[in-house]
Amino acid sequence: MTKTKTLTLGICGPKDVGKTLLIKRVTEILAHRYTIATLTNGVFTVEKINYVPPTTLEDMDLVDELNLLHLSGKIDLIFVERPELQPAKIKTDAVIYLLDASAKSPRLPNLRGLILLNKIDLATYHRIDLATLQAQVAADQDQAEVLLTDLKDNQGLQNIVCWIEKNLENL
Repeated sequence: MTKTKTLTLGICGPKDVGKTLLIKRVTEILAHRYTIATLTNGVFTVEKINYVPPTTLEDMDLVDELNLLHLSGKIDLIFVERPELQPAKIKTDAVIYLLDASAKSPRLPNLRGLILLNKIDLATYHRIDLATLQAQVAADQDQAEVLLTDLKDNQGLQNIVCWIEKNLENL
């Protein structure tokens, strides 16, 4: 059976919450099983296929190129890092939204995807009850799963990988 679908995940959240680290950690685990493209911090990379990204944005439109890779079936997974949930030119199938567990919990719109309450190690120093925080965020969502993570120490990383692989299987 030939694969014709690609999972495109938006990786969103405030500055310094761990978006780039999440992509790095997940790619380290999944790169040997899947072909992964990443657009993060203005840098476009593709693992495993003979693809050389343009040296400047003038060489081609990255949105068009990502969409072509998405439709080609040559890429299994595309990560698109962006700071917030604003509409993007690149259509995503789901979103992984990171929040700093030690910061005040913002109200989020209903998401289809995964919410990570990251930096749980710091939350304990602020005497934040993580179970209560997780329950409060989950109560505001009806289509998003909420996980506690500490990406610096890989805590919760395997649950994120399982969630991504489940989504890849459901394509």
